[in-house]
Amino acid sequence: MNSYNNGVKLYEAQLREWLSKCPSCALSPQVSLHARRGTAMVQVGQSFEFDERLRGQSNPPNRMIADLLLPYNGKVKNPIIFWLNSSFPRDSAYQLHEEPVVHHVLRLGAGYTFTTLLEGLKTAFKAEKIDVDSLSDWDLKKWK
Repeated sequence: MNSYNNGVKLYEAQLREWLSKCPSCALSPQVSLHARRGTAMVQVGQSFEFDERLRGQSNPPNRMIADLLLPYNGKVKNPIIFWLNSSFPRDSAYQLHEEPVVHHVLRLGAGYTFTTLLEGLKTAFKAEKIDVDSLSDWDLKKWK
């Protein structure tokens, strides 16, 4: 295993430990966590197929959103967790959790929309002191 993969595995283990101790997240060992895209997009869900099962018809795939977030990895100090679960409400619910470490959570339920995801992401970026105007060129029409 190369050093990048080792680094990702260590980061994922650290994140899993933090999220399992967060009173609001309480991440169980059965829930998948994927942090290969860095701190700007940590995916948490029932399985690695959750993106296809949960995303609405008008949404671009999460991998495309992750590609757009890659340049922000050096700027995001606190992880942004994209938590997908079919039992969550449809609308994105942004939450800031401060225990055991600060992290942003976007709780996305079945049929969530790109618009609600973008609003939650803008809130997280504002908290990270990142210019949200940089997200204004994210045009859903470009991805169809």
